[in-house]
Amino acid sequence: MTAGDSSLTGIQFAVTSAALDGDTSAVYHLVTELFGEGMPFEGVLFDVIAPVQRSLGERWVSGDYLISEEHVATNTIETVVSLLGGSFEQPDDAPRIVISCVEGEEHTLPGRMLSAHLLSDGFRTVHLGASMPATDLQRYLTEDPPDALVLTCTMTINLPGARKSIAAGHAAGVPVIIGGPAFGDGGERAARLGADAWVPALRDVAPLLRSWQPRPSAAAAAASSPATELEPLMASRPVVVATAASMLGGGPEKSALHQEPVELAFDALAAALTADEDQLLHDFAGWMADFDTARDEEGPSPARILSALRQAIDEEYEDSRSRLAAAIEQLNA
Repeated sequence: MTAGDSSLTGIQFAVTSAALDGDTSAVYHLVTELFGEGMPFEGVLFDVIAPVQRSLGERWVSGDYLISEEHVATNTIETVVSLLGGSFEQPDDAPRIVISCVEGEEHTLPGRMLSAHLLSDGFRTVHLGASMPATDLQRYLTEDPPDALVLTCTMTINLPGARKSIAAGHAAGVPVIIGGPAFGDGGERAARLGADAWVPALRDVAPLLRSWQPRPSAAAAAASSPATELEPLMASRPVVVATAASMLGGGPEKSALHQEPVELAFDALAAALTADEDQLLHDFAGWMADFDTARDEEGPSPARILSALRQAIDEEYEDSRSRLAAAIEQLNA
């Protein structure tokens, strides 16, 4: 069986159904049977499991699945990937690669899949899991420096954490590869954040590790500086978010419900300031509008959320307020 085989659609459907049922055994047997049909391990990971997981996320956003259903399926798939990765030996003399989510990122499956793939390709791997604080990451890397650090990031709101995680790697003298949807379709954003290399897909990491000649100090020096407002604005996050949530009305109970979308909007603004890309904030606002429409929610509109956030931010943060104003104008257009 190959990646272009039409029967893959049926396998993906079966894996999705079993994962939604939380049936780890069924998913495991479905994917391991593919090995006997000639599909390589890489194909099982990236041509079967990855599309299934991507579809699960998209259908959750569109309102087809509850978050509990998506979590059951994702955790089931991650268990299977861990079992598959555990079947490979870790040679003592193989290159050692540390894999981690960036600070703030909770989506661990991409890193788990990469770990399994690199193990199958003869590397040693350590997977640190979700949202590793940059300070702890630096300490870990310094105590036992690996040959490389691979960071994954799915959500653009975690780009401030990505910058800190990349800096942590370089502070420990370790070259850094980054990948994931949050870094866009090209390597420009990765370079601005200071990474040594960017990969468009997880299956590209192994070939890169075998051929590259990284220079962490040069990559760090080439990184662009975030907006000057970013650090003091981040320090004010709790107060700004609480103030904006209260501005949306409805009393204390409603303010608590408004807290999460306001936090997400604040983090989208921080990402725009980190990468100096207004489009990140505009894209987030559009995503939030689609998300709310799919669920027919009665909460405040994205434009109202951004407006409240802008009001809650002190006037001295002119850059932040102007970026929010532009996003609001685009939403209202």
